[in-house]
Amino acid sequence: MDAVAEYLRRVPAEITRAGGSLPWRAGLLGLALLVNIGFYLPLSPGGLALPGLDKAVHLLVFALTVFAAGRLLAPRRRFPIGWIVLVALVHAVVIELVQLLAIPGRSGDALDVLFDVVGIALGLVAWAGERVLRRAATEREVEPAAPPLEQTHR
Repeated sequence: MDAVAEYLRRVPAEITRAGGSLPWRAGLLGLALLVNIGFYLPLSPGGLALPGLDKAVHLLVFALTVFAAGRLLAPRRRFPIGWIVLVALVHAVVIELVQLLAIPGRSGDALDVLFDVVGIALGLVAWAGERVLRRAATEREVEPAAPPLEQTHR
């Protein structure tokens, strides 16, 4: 537990070094987790009006959740993102089991898990892409300007 406490103590400093705002990153993750609650609510009697909307929601919510969790918990190091992905995968299966067994009007769907996995992958790619862009921007700011080239007249 001391390692977890030490890690959480370092997160704000790592976010600052990575270039970001702790409140914005925490707020985005809070929003993503709040949206996840919808997976545990019963559907209205009419269900979802648009075909495929359920799959799109699964994909987008999982992409947002993994991206937001990665930005907050893994701003500079790669290690925690593996745990975020693992938790998201377990959550994808748990959602469908809960919908199948415990929520009236809902049913478990293996295809939803597939869209969750695709969403997890998209969130991971977005997280990695954002890190690459931030790193490139930081390197451009740090690099000294090249001295002007001397023009030679012949």
